[in-house]
Amino acid sequence: MKRILLAAGLLSLWPGSAWAAGCGCGTINAMITSAKSSTIQAVNAYTAAEAQAIRSEILLAAQNIVGTMKTEAATIVRAIVALKESNTAALKGQAVAGQAVRTEDMYGKGAQPAGLCGASSVGAGLQLGTKAGQELHQNMREKQLAHADDAKAKPIKHMNRLLDKEHPSGVEMLESLFPLQGTLTEEQTSLAHESIKTLTNPRPLPVVTEAQKNTPAGQTYAASRVIYEGRRNTAAEALSDHVVRMAPTLPDEVTEWALKQWKEAGGNGNPPGLVDGKLSESGLYKLLSQMRVANPNWFSQVAASTDTGLLRELALMQAFQLELTRKNNELLDRLTVLLSLDYLTRLEATAGKEMDDLYMRMVGSQQ
Repeated sequence: MKRILLAAGLLSLWPGSAWAAGCGCGTINAMITSAKSSTIQAVNAYTAAEAQAIRSEILLAAQNIVGTMKTEAATIVRAIVALKESNTAALKGQAVAGQAVRTEDMYGKGAQPAGLCGASSVGAGLQLGTKAGQELHQNMREKQLAHADDAKAKPIKHMNRLLDKEHPSGVEMLESLFPLQGTLTEEQTSLAHESIKTLTNPRPLPVVTEAQKNTPAGQTYAASRVIYEGRRNTAAEALSDHVVRMAPTLPDEVTEWALKQWKEAGGNGNPPGLVDGKLSESGLYKLLSQMRVANPNWFSQVAASTDTGLLRELALMQAFQLELTRKNNELLDRLTVLLSLDYLTRLEATAGKEMDDLYMRMVGSQQ
């Protein structure tokens, strides 16, 4: 214990400079601090340089990528445009090829009829078809007049007729008046007649009795009804004629002849205008036209035909041209009548009333 206390006393008497000069603890701390600072500065400088280098590399790489993408995008766009143009050309080629195939399917190259339209009995068949059309037209006219002159009919009866499930729908009315194939079926012919009733006379006017006609009001109504029915019947007649042209009125002999001509012309499948084995006047004209205008073989057939065949073809085409001209004149006559009636109706609504007023002022007042 004494020794410990003696040592402690001696140490307390040792000068402070000796501590500093002997062990150098202050200098080591400074060196460590300086080394740390230098290391940190070197690391920071290296990191900054590396970061700058990395940023430069990233920027350069990004620029390269963007440039590559632009180049590739332009290349892709050009490729898409080229592909689109190629597809367009291919589609056009397919359309042309498809049309050629369809034409080839319809008219084979091997069809070379020797006589073209060689038929001497077709005229008689057309006469029979015209007679059948006239009978159909007369039947339709009688039913139209009976529909308009039904004295016992009431408004509710006409309403029930329109709502009946047997009455043609809007689509059926359209198809019965304008068939896509140019020829009506027998059922469509009946529907067409009902459609004309509905379109021209959906609510027939009441018919006055003889006793009612003796009154001034009854006479005025009866006179007005006569004018109204005459105009309405004229319009119904024009529609009936339109239907008869597309009704299957041609006899089987004409249908067989037309089908034979279609096959000799190289046609395959069902010929135009032929519906359910029946043919109308409109369908026959469509068939004869399609066998020539739409048949690429017809020109070569005419060139390779004999003189007799050419004369027969020319005579037949001229005969049908005359018939078409005659029917077109009939249509023009009907159109002229309808336009005249329309003009008279508008004239009555304006000048007619003015003339009535003028009569009452100038003449009626003096009676």
